[in-house]
Amino acid sequence: MIRCAKFSDLPQIAQIFREAFSDSIEFYFENRIKNSAIEDIFKVVLIAEPHGFLVYEDEENKKIAGYICVVRDIKKVWIAAILTLSFLKWTIKWLLGLYGFGIRPIWKILSNKLDFFRFQTRYASEISAQILSIGTLKSYRGKSIGTKLVEAGLEFLKSKGVKEVKLEVRPDNLPAIKLYKKFGFYQIGMSQDPQGKWIVMKKNF
Repeated sequence: MIRCAKFSDLPQIAQIFREAFSDSIEFYFENRIKNSAIEDIFKVVLIAEPHGFLVYEDEENKKIAGYICVVRDIKKVWIAAILTLSFLKWTIKWLLGLYGFGIRPIWKILSNKLDFFRFQTRYASEISAQILSIGTLKSYRGKSIGTKLVEAGLEFLKSKGVKEVKLEVRPDNLPAIKLYKKFGFYQIGMSQDPQGKWIVMKKNF
């Protein structure tokens, strides 16, 4: 069953993210980041776009098997972070050692954000809507959960009058690329961060 995410789902969602993006967790944080840090980031996304943050719940055991975050305008996430004083709260928790990582990952993250803003300016500054993140548990893969989540996320954006949406995907993530093409996404460029290259894709409604 697909439904809107709740704050009580965030611990499970953080664990799914950790499993689905283990390479990034290792690259940026040497696997030291605590799930509470991931939860705090997703909390801002949930506040910014509550109906675009969807989960797939196993109706038999009530376990969250996958999630997708789509936003009509990425600026909403930044505004939510500012209005909720999240940057200040994150800094305090980090200084207190509650997130589990030191100063080195901060420089990598800042570099990542600089690359992100360069990408926005170069390729898709006029496209506000975006698929921010999608992930499924390995134990649930092969059950078309990713397909159902993308379909639901796109339906939400379409219902809000969105005309085009973008995303980024790693070039070696062939199953995801195949899935996105199935939904009408096509490549509009490439971007890069400290970890490697991204394919930038776009879909028109």
